[in-house]
Amino acid sequence: MDNVLKLFNLLLVAILIGSAFKLINQRFQARSYYMQLSQLQNKMDGINKEYTRLEIEEGTYSSGLAVQDYALHNLGLVEADKQHILELK
Repeated sequence: MDNVLKLFNLLLVAILIGSAFKLINQRFQARSYYMQLSQLQNKMDGINKEYTRLEIEEGTYSSGLAVQDYALHNLGLVEADKQHILELK
């Protein structure tokens, strides 16, 4: 009977140690996943800032004024005056 009680206590201690290791492993994984999540969120913030900057830049260059300014100053085109404009009906 004494051997059965010692064996039972040994089994309980083994289960307790196994549970402790499992808990430690789970907490370590949770911390690792949290760190990965934090890094990905920081990366997402950077990408969102870049996307917003690109949208603003696209809006600037898609306006007619930017195209007209580029044509006048960089391509050497001249702005048409009323004498050179022909309206078709």
